[in-house]
Amino acid sequence: MMKKQTIEQFLLEQYAPQTAKTYLFNINHFIKMNPKAKRYGYRHIVSYMEQIAQKQSNPHYRVVILSAIKKYYDYLVMTGYRTDHPCKLLNIKVKHNQPIQVQDLFTSEELQLLLNRENRYQYIDSRNAVVLSLLIYQGLASDEIVNLRVKDIDLDEGTVYVKASANLNRRTLELLNKQMMVFANYIHEVRPKLLRWDSDKLILSKLGKPIADVSSIKAIIDPLKGLFPDKKLCPQTIRMSVICNWLNDKKLPLEKVQELAGHKWPGTTEKYFKADSEQQRELINRFFPVL
Repeated sequence: MMKKQTIEQFLLEQYAPQTAKTYLFNINHFIKMNPKAKRYGYRHIVSYMEQIAQKQSNPHYRVVILSAIKKYYDYLVMTGYRTDHPCKLLNIKVKHNQPIQVQDLFTSEELQLLLNRENRYQYIDSRNAVVLSLLIYQGLASDEIVNLRVKDIDLDEGTVYVKASANLNRRTLELLNKQMMVFANYIHEVRPKLLRWDSDKLILSKLGKPIADVSSIKAIIDPLKGLFPDKKLCPQTIRMSVICNWLNDKKLPLEKVQELAGHKWPGTTEKYFKADSEQQRELINRFFPVL
């Protein structure tokens, strides 16, 4: 008989060890203070969060606690103890000093235009196609692309593994079908011919050395700025646009977008909601009462 996965194992599958440890601590405290938590409904959790708010005014602290509680109920659903999630859409309003101007970002259609470019250097088209697709389809940060190694791309499974960093969680992301041929061609045909340095880094410079820093990713984007003279085009705004489109156009759940983007806290992902987003209005209507 297969042994049931523990909640700690469940968390470690999704988060970096330190994040999993923080979530586990808050879950254990929640269970200790609420022995009947397995059967709790929405109002029970709202009541508990109100008690936390009376003791702790910092909303970011409360966001961490609520995120941990959500994962606890995800675990109960996964193990079959419950069929419903009592607080999936419960949220905490966090004021951000620097809101993201989502109206200045790029649509999915505009991002597709970035893939149509040619280079005068042999093999660079293939490399740039890999970099651009990781920006446009997986929304990776520049430093994440710089740190990718060949082994992080699993063509059999169709995935890319992204290591954790100081600001972002580790994650394994799916490659789209249209990316598979691009990656296979670069890894098996182009990269070996381009390589002039002993390195397992995925992305190489035109001189055959591993790219050294994020400025190399920016240099790939700079020639494309003419496509959008009225907008700021750079790797960061591309990533921001992808996250915004996941939330507002594709209507992916907030927690799913948080996972895809590697954000450590839900509040970071929330900033990408458009003000008139139907999903955001639905969430606000469900947040009863406002915490």
